[in-house]
Amino acid sequence: MNGLPQSEPGKGQRTIVFVTFETEFAKSGGLGAVMGMLPQRMAQHEACFTIAPHFSRITNLGRLAEQNKIRSFSNRASFPLSVGGETYSVALVEVVGRDGFRTYLLSAEGFFTAPVDPYTNLRDPTRPMDPYANPILPARLTEDALFFCAAVPPALAALKRVDDVVLHLQDWETACVARAWRLSPDVRPATCVLTLHNPYDRYLGGVDSDVAAALISHLRLNEENVLTQMIPLMDGPISTVSETFARELVRDPLHTQVFAPHLQHLLTDKGVVGVDNGLFGELAFPFSPAARDQAEQSDFTAIQQEKWDRRQTLAEVLDAYQRELAQAADPNREAWGDDLDLSDPWKPVFLVMGRDDPRQKGFDVIVEAIRHLPRDSARYIFTPMPGAEGLMGLEFLRRLALDRPGEVKVFPFRLSFDAFKALQNGSSYMVMGSLYEPFGAATEAYLAGMPVVARATGGLVQQVVPYSNVGLSRFGQDLVDSFHSLDDPPTGFLFREPSVPENVQGWRKIVDCAYWNQEPKGDRIADRRGTALFDGMVSGAAEALGAAIQLYVSDQARYAEMIYRGFLMLERFSWERAVSTYRRLYDQAYG
Repeated sequence: MNGLPQSEPGKGQRTIVFVTFETEFAKSGGLGAVMGMLPQRMAQHEACFTIAPHFSRITNLGRLAEQNKIRSFSNRASFPLSVGGETYSVALVEVVGRDGFRTYLLSAEGFFTAPVDPYTNLRDPTRPMDPYANPILPARLTEDALFFCAAVPPALAALKRVDDVVLHLQDWETACVARAWRLSPDVRPATCVLTLHNPYDRYLGGVDSDVAAALISHLRLNEENVLTQMIPLMDGPISTVSETFARELVRDPLHTQVFAPHLQHLLTDKGVVGVDNGLFGELAFPFSPAARDQAEQSDFTAIQQEKWDRRQTLAEVLDAYQRELAQAADPNREAWGDDLDLSDPWKPVFLVMGRDDPRQKGFDVIVEAIRHLPRDSARYIFTPMPGAEGLMGLEFLRRLALDRPGEVKVFPFRLSFDAFKALQNGSSYMVMGSLYEPFGAATEAYLAGMPVVARATGGLVQQVVPYSNVGLSRFGQDLVDSFHSLDDPPTGFLFREPSVPENVQGWRKIVDCAYWNQEPKGDRIADRRGTALFDGMVSGAAEALGAAIQLYVSDQARYAEMIYRGFLMLERFSWERAVSTYRRLYDQAYG
């Protein structure tokens, strides 16, 4: 990793342009969340705006204006873009947010049509509103990404915003703007920097699409990976969203030998800088002022009582919500498992949430760990958003819910606001079984008053101080020790399997997802069970969950203190710190 000079950020007339495939108006995961926070904070210090694709199936600008989620939107420009003998009409809409920040959304007929079922060409209401949901057909995402990159330079020329710009590119989908900019006759030289929010890349060889082939030729690309060709064009080091993930990109076998072996020499040459994300929410104590005053005097009784009350509220809200779902009989909102029994407040509630990605999120690890724990010792609530495998890919969750009636409940759809808020406030722990996690959502749990149980990976290592070393291998403990001292008060539980050579083969098996190529489709857990890597994760997760249950039922005072210490952990993460670091990166690249 390369460090950045610690000088004050440079002053000047430059404009920072965030070029991104996701915005706060069309987001899938972490990138969309970051783009809803970082550019607006940057705009407090530098001239700044965002440009992104306009996914019209996701982003209804009229409705957003009616709901006062944006201040206004208006057509700003249109221009022709000729690619491979075809001429496309490209439109630009300017969206002014409630805070006055400007985002420019770019559209053209035939592009940016996600989310859509590739087999029926209709939107699938069971899928999340996901800007990457055009594939299952990989060529469609390649077409969208390359067309967007080709259109950015003429779009900024149409806006007369091509002088003295820093193009802050996000992930492989926008990296080719660096090439498009150099090829454009309508712009002046610009500084290009790249942030990787994940390790993914896109191989351009063998793409079965005439449109993609024309775009590859238009951008003068070869049939290699996008990042292999684009990283050398970047100015300054590559950045990513946590210090730990910056290390892992060039050290962890998952990335160095499975996801990104082809990038290692480039990342080493350029250097990788970790810039920790800030908070995805308002920094506000999640309990009463009186509870905070008492906690500052090491008295956690009020937090304990208020959390207990929230647990009761959760029971009431969830009971009503389950009845509502049963009466509605909506096939798109079918929950799995019997109604939860939350009558005993001494049984902790574990909340497991997030977008399903079989190569990242680790729902299968947590499900298998729960099967290793005594029945009826806790309650487990899953709220996964189906991913590319749809509901069928989550059958292992349905089976767990059926096997553990009254103990496990699965809501594989977007919950109502009231139900989700009650879950955040009333659940005892947030669980993240991530196979990798560039930053992670532990800070969001702390903002809601929940300790965290997580795999020690990526930004989660920095965000969670473990209560004990239960579930942690020696390797995992070494990771923790690199960020936390022995006297740091705990904020949750971490687990990590041993680091052994066999793990490389285990990662390859996991990432391959061969079970999904079978007909009929195979089972994710059955495919991975028996692999040393997966079994090691499961064992560690079961130990950590068991320790979390034991603490909750045996020492409520320590549990309540853990909630308070999690809130104090939030002081380590701020957007102002992230903005300052990115500005130093711009200075280094811009100079």
